[in-house]
Amino acid sequence: MLEAVNLVTESRRVLLSGHLRADGDCLGAQSVVYHALKRMGKEVEVMLPNAPDGRYGFLEAHTPWTLYDGKLPEADLLIVCDCNTLRRLGEMGKAVEASGMKRLVIDHHPMEEDQGWSASVHDCGSAASGLLALDFVEALGVTDLPAEAYEAAFVALMTDTGWLKYSNANADAWAAAARLVANGVDTSRIYDLVYQQAEMGRPLGIAAVLESLEYHADGQIAIAWTSQRHLESVGGSMEDTDDVLDLLRSVRVVEAVGLLTERDGGMVKLSLRSKHHLDVNKVARRLGGGGHARAAGATFEAGTSFEDAVEQVRSELLREVED
Repeated sequence: MLEAVNLVTESRRVLLSGHLRADGDCLGAQSVVYHALKRMGKEVEVMLPNAPDGRYGFLEAHTPWTLYDGKLPEADLLIVCDCNTLRRLGEMGKAVEASGMKRLVIDHHPMEEDQGWSASVHDCGSAASGLLALDFVEALGVTDLPAEAYEAAFVALMTDTGWLKYSNANADAWAAAARLVANGVDTSRIYDLVYQQAEMGRPLGIAAVLESLEYHADGQIAIAWTSQRHLESVGGSMEDTDDVLDLLRSVRVVEAVGLLTERDGGMVKLSLRSKHHLDVNKVARRLGGGGHARAAGATFEAGTSFEDAVEQVRSELLREVED
């Protein structure tokens, strides 16, 4: 932690970023650090490698961000939140590596080796990177965070623990939630913004995904997918996949779920979830992604067909079941 504190203290201009299609934890952690660095008088910019998950757009009102357009802004230090490999920043990660700038990571995922970080704030036991961000700004000596930072930390915690229902919702997570509520977070407002703003095409999108559902290994594995073309043909949408993942994982015999959807540029995105023992992080890493033991994901290279992607996912999940 001391190395990380020194890096920030010695820096004047700081660039914040995180993984592709930033989620609530990634954006929440960035917001906490952003407000702390502003309090310290630093010049701070948030730049994302691509457009984030649309559900969290409300955070931009108090933590403005830009999207990477092929050029990095001048900065003394890059802080990456919620992932620990530059590969997960896509093209922006390649530019960062070429720049040689100092870089700090704040993350709770299993650490990959030899990533060239100047320092790290890392703990796999933390329920969310947003909580590590709170610990870090406290170590920086910032104790007067604005209400928006506590709101962002709450978003990070709730979305990464499934509103405190996933296995990572440990005692520290519950205690942190209580502290954030005590700091004025409006829990019903956050729930409404994150979980009650679905687009009208969501139910039709769910139906489209379920058309492809297949079970393997006596029902232990469930795989489903849909293309953007099919979604459009039925008037459906699939901005958020959590509803489908939770539904498939709720089946009694299912241990692990793989869901494939199409994103901008024709890339196929994979989301993986498991219940008790199957480590989907191992599966995701073999497919070029990463995450946690019970929640992980990957993005296939442009040009990979749905058929090829589904076959790879099917093969890797079955391999993990057999092991």
